[in-house]
This record gives sequence, structure tokens and C-alpha cells, in this order.
Amino acid sequence: MQSRGILVKKGMQKNIFHRSSGGILLIAILLLSLMGGGLTFAQSNTQSSEPRSVVQENTASLNQIRGNLDDVNAKREVIIAELKETTDPDHRMSLEVTLSQLDQQKRNFERMFERTALGGLEVELFDISDNEEEEILHYDWQKELIKIVQPVFSSLQNLTESQRKRDFIRTTRAELEQNLIAIDEALIHLNEIDESELNPASLKQLDKIKNSWEIKRAYYANQLELINLQYRELEKEGTLSERITQGTWNFITNEGKILLYSLGTFFGLLYIFSWVLRRLVRHHERKVQENRHTKRANLPWRLMLLLYEIFSFIIAFSAMLVILHSSGNMVLFGFAILIILAMLVSFRNSVPAYFKRLRTFLNMGLAREGERVIYQGIPWEIEHINLYSVFLYNPLLDNGRIRLTIDLLENMISRDVPHDEVYYPTKAGDIVIIDSIYAEVVRQTPETIYLNSYGAAIEYGTEEFVNRKPKNITDGYAASTQFVLDQDHRHDDIDAILEALKITATAEIEKDPEMAATVLGVHSNYRGINPYGDLIFGMSISFGPNAAGYYNSAPRLLQRSALIAAEKNQWKLPRKGYIAVAE
Repeated sequence: MQSRGILVKKGMQKNIFHRSSGGILLIAILLLSLMGGGLTFAQSNTQSSEPRSVVQENTASLNQIRGNLDDVNAKREVIIAELKETTDPDHRMSLEVTLSQLDQQKRNFERMFERTALGGLEVELFDISDNEEEEILHYDWQKELIKIVQPVFSSLQNLTESQRKRDFIRTTRAELEQNLIAIDEALIHLNEIDESELNPASLKQLDKIKNSWEIKRAYYANQLELINLQYRELEKEGTLSERITQGTWNFITNEGKILLYSLGTFFGLLYIFSWVLRRLVRHHERKVQENRHTKRANLPWRLMLLLYEIFSFIIAFSAMLVILHSSGNMVLFGFAILIILAMLVSFRNSVPAYFKRLRTFLNMGLAREGERVIYQGIPWEIEHINLYSVFLYNPLLDNGRIRLTIDLLENMISRDVPHDEVYYPTKAGDIVIIDSIYAEVVRQTPETIYLNSYGAAIEYGTEEFVNRKPKNITDGYAASTQFVLDQDHRHDDIDAILEALKITATAEIEKDPEMAATVLGVHSNYRGINPYGDLIFGMSISFGPNAAGYYNSAPRLLQRSALIAAEKNQWKLPRKGYIAVAE
């Protein structure tokens, strides 16, 4: 069986981050969501056993580690002595490899002894560098930036440290146990060889192999003991519920409190600056209303608003950084630095879009404040443009004010027009003809037009209603029809016929004084000859406002008056003589 060397993990991260990794888990989830899974809670610093039992257990561990260290030192002395005496190159190489392994075991046990004596302190993290002056002379800002954000990644690594150590120790222990079993079986087989049957050369070679594998077995046994010590240290941690409780409490009392102060300061300052900005805008609006010659939003005013927004955010964010840095928690401070870097990268990729927004906000784009623009097929007035949104207003719609993002205004084109153009074809209370339906406009909003047709409710989308081209008859319309006489009247006086039709229609209208009050004029005309040779005459009534109720009855009145005139003047009617239309 081929043996494999087992590398023992050398250490963990700094104690302060190791103890607070439970809080860092919550920070990672709430702030950046940098890691998606495999997170565990921090180790609890409290022990369930009594202080005296802990001291006794540590003393026993120190004695056991020292005993293992003495065994390794004894084996090293044997190997060193044998190295001085051997002349065989192959045997010397084997001894050097064994000595290297024993040296590594010695360092591991010494480190384990020191760490156990110091209560689990990671001694590797306190090694003093001899090149500090050289590092100062060769300053590298990239390395300094890495040092700033290093606690963040170290803390994120500590989130899974406990579980990864458990998995590593479990798999390593199983592998070491398998290696020891295989070596023991091999040594048993080696001991079963009858040495009396071997010649001196074979016996010497067999002893060399036996000594080599006994050293290897001792090496794996020491490694297994080292792994077992680490496993017992992990077992000193509390249960899952204890780790959850301790980690949550550590977060609340440490990172949670700092986050509360820093974020509270950040959002509090933003709120104060926003309140001051609203007061300034309200004062400016009042000034505009008092002095009509003052522009609603000139360029200096917009520049002031832009700079105010920028400096407000910078001051609020700087205050948050000061609190994080003053707290001494470099993990949270590193998170804030990462946020700044992410914002800078995002801003670099979005520079053209930001310049478009700024041009629109400064009222220098294709669509400008106070002008008329078409949005979703409907005219709107650009009422106000701020740094993030745009307000459009349509005076003929109920609640006719909508808010859009400033991006939607970048591709629109506005025009400066006086306020004498219609913003919508109808208003509430108007009578319209849409899809050949007579209906009254009950209400119109930015989304829906509500109609009432003889008690039936009809709804149209606001844009769809305009596209259907409704006919608004509230302020006036013309009702018309045509009247056909037989071809036998081709030689009659056309003007006399027209006058007779007009007089008869006027007489019928005067029978209804209310209708007569809305009539602007009665007209008759000659339209031509149909394919049968019959004479076609047109009759129409022009109505003014408040005459929508006569829209359907007016064509019938014209037909009736034409029939009365025909009977009175003994005109001959064709078989198909009446075709009523309304225009």
C-alpha cells in the first residue's frame, strides 16, 4: 500500500476576528451578500466545565504534548547518530528524509505546546517582521489597500473555519488510521519472516526496511495524536444552540451597535439635508409665484441643487466612515471601503448615462421643463425635473400628474408652446361618439376613460381612447340626411325644391323652442344623380353648444320635413327614397 504524507493545518486567523465571526455572518448577509452558502456560526468563548476542570485538562494536554515531543527528540537523536556512522548513500538519503519528517513533527508539537499554554492563542500571527523599514521605503498603495480590506476577507473565511477544520480533522484522522492499520499489517508480515533462513545481506536489508517502517509508523502515530489533540480542542466548543446564542449576542453588542450608530448617522444626516433642501425648494417656488418674471428653474439654481445633493451624500458617508474607523472595527470599515470601490467601478461604467441625466436635470436636453411633450400618445406638460425623477401634468385628466424616472425623458423631444393648445380631446361631462356609440364622459384619468352610454358603463384606456378618434359633439355638430326625388323631376326648378326643403325643415324645428335655440343654421343642397337617374338632395342642421341630446333625433326630423314637403308639393318619390346619415 502506497503511503501518503498528511499535512496538518498550521493555524487559524486572528483571535478578534475568530471570536466575532458570528456577527460577521449577519453583516455579510445584510450589507454585501458576498458569500452564498456554507456559513457557520462562531465559536463560543465560554466553557461548560468548571474552571478547575479546565485547568486540569490543559495540564494533562501539556504533559501529553511534552511526552510526544520527548519521543520525537529521542528518535531525532537516534537518526542523527546513525547519520554520522552510515556510509551507504541510499541509507543516508532515507535517514535524511526521516529526520526532516521528525523536525516537522518537533515544530508542530512545540507550536501546539505553546498555543495550549497560552490558552489557544494563534502565536503565528504575532511573529515580528524584520523588514519593516524596508517596507516603509518601498510603499505600495495597492498592498496598503489590500491590508485595509484583508480583515473583511479574513472574517468571511472565518465563517466556515470551524466546519472546515472539523471536516479536515475528520478526513485526516480517518486516513491516518487507515495508514497505521496498513503499516501494522505490513510489519506483522515482516516479523513473520524466518530470519534464520536469510543470508547476512538479506538480513541486513530486512533490518533496514524494518527500522525505516517503524519510524514511519511512529511518524503517523504522532501525526494521529496531533490530530486527536486538535479534535479535542474543537470538542471544547459549545453546542450548536450555544454557538448561535453567543454569536448573536456578540453581533448585537459589537458590530450591531456600531452599525446602528453609523447607519443611523448616515441616514439621519441625509434626512436633515433633505429637509433643508425641501425648505429651499419651497422658498424658491414661493419666490417664483410672487415674481412671474423669475424663471422657474434657471441654470445656477439647478447647479446649486446638484452640488448640494453631492456634498450631502459625501458628508453623510464620511460621517459613517469616521464612526466605523473610530470604533476600531476594521471589518466594518473594510466593508465600507469595498462599497466605495464598487460605487466607483459602477460609476466608471455608467459615465455616459450620468452625463445624459445631468444634461436633462440642468434643463439642457431635448425635453425641458415647462414645455409640451408627448408621452404614450398623450400631450403632457413637463411640470418639474429633479435629479432623479420627472413630473408630467395634464390639466384635463383627473389626478393628471405622473412621476417618471429621468431616464425616460432623455429620448423625448419637447416644444415650447403657449397654453392655448388642447391637452386632451374631451373633459368630464362631454358627449362623444366613439365606435358609433353615443356616450357621456364620466371621468378621465391618466390610465382610464370612463363612459356612460344610456346607463351602460364603458371603459377605454386613455391612449386607446385617443387612437379611436372620438367625435366630441358637446360644443356643436352638424346633423344631415339626403332626400331622393324621382327622375321625373329632372326638369323642375332645383332652387325652388331646395328652398321648399329648407322652409319645411325650419318650420319643424320651430315647433321645439329648446331645439330651435341651439340651431345655428338649416341648409339644403343638390348633390347629384344616382345610377337610376333619380335626383339626390342633401339637408343638414348646424347645432351649437348644448345640443348633444338632438344628435339622433335631428336626422329623423329632416326626413320627416322632407316627406312633408314632398306631400305638399306633390313630388314623386322613388322606391328607394330615404337614406339617412349623420355627419
